[in-house]
Amino acid sequence: MYAALTRQAILDAAAKLFVSQGFDGTSVDDLAHESQLSKGAVYHHFQDKKQIFEEVYRVAAEGVITSVVQATIQPDLIEPWDRANAAVRAAIQTYAAQPDMRSLLRQVVGVLGEERTRALDGEVAMPLIRGLLEELNALGQLQPVDIPITALMVFRLLSESSLAIALSGDPGEQARRVEVSVLTLLSGLRA
Repeated sequence: MYAALTRQAILDAAAKLFVSQGFDGTSVDDLAHESQLSKGAVYHHFQDKKQIFEEVYRVAAEGVITSVVQATIQPDLIEPWDRANAAVRAAIQTYAAQPDMRSLLRQVVGVLGEERTRALDGEVAMPLIRGLLEELNALGQLQPVDIPITALMVFRLLSESSLAIALSGDPGEQARRVEVSVLTLLSGLRA
């Protein structure tokens, strides 16, 4: 239990510092100081600062997915397309509402590289996207498309949408514009 608490203290400190100071502006000494641990304790739990950032980003991305899942299980959403649209709206609005997530999103490719970022985002988001598409397909509400390819394309569309929100000076307004575009594009998949 102590190890889990120590690890969480490091991640909490890292989330705060990576947002406020950026990855490059944060040292392992800063992480140790902020978490009230020794530098050795930080290295005991993580190989390096990049691994810490990856875990902070993963936790934040999983938080977005949690918001999306909660939006899709509302009792008033009976129709499958309503759930799919609610999922898209929730993802977009979560990025617009969370400045910390937007900060991490602006940094992630520079820290982890594009390939690792895509893989990590895919691990977190693809099961949900694919599941929604498979549900729509099983109910005959999806155009005849290849599900794995379509899931990948929807994933990339949502990834680019979240980045457009993160890079905007007005995330709320950008989210409104992105939502209209994404929902319009996805409506073409409807049977």
